Amino acid sequence: MAMTDTHRNSLRNLPWILIAALGAFGLIRPVLSIVGAYDSGPLEKPVGPVLFTALIAVVWVGTVVALRTPRPVPTLLFTGVAYGAFAIILNLALQPFLDDADAVPVIGSIGILVFNAAQGAVLGLVAMGLQRVLRRTGD
Repeated sequence: MAMTDTHRNSLRNLPWILIAALGAFGLIRPVLSIVGAYDSGPLEKPVGPVLFTALIAVVWVGTVVALRTPRPVPTLLFTGVAYGAFAIILNLALQPFLDDADAVPVIGSIGILVFNAAQGAVLGLVAMGLQRVLRRTGD
């Protein structure tokens, strides 16, 4: 029972507002896709999606490092989950308005959440490494 309480308190102590804010920031990428920013011009696929994926990753890692977030791996893991959930909700919300907004099947939704959690965890490891380097250099 004590382990469950510790785990529960551990989750409770994560910066949930930051997690939600960074997850919502990630919606820049699908919103730009929805408005057609990747269809032509300087952001035409694959440049735009790759560029914004990299920008989102830099913002997520940079924010966690700059704020000296104590637990970057779980923070960014849950940021990835939040982004995936927000993207699924955005898709559902747009279905009545966009002809090409197909429903994501349940297995696809699970895949989105798992992939984005893994991506967030990897970015969390990067952030943790950067935090360690900065601590050693005194910044």
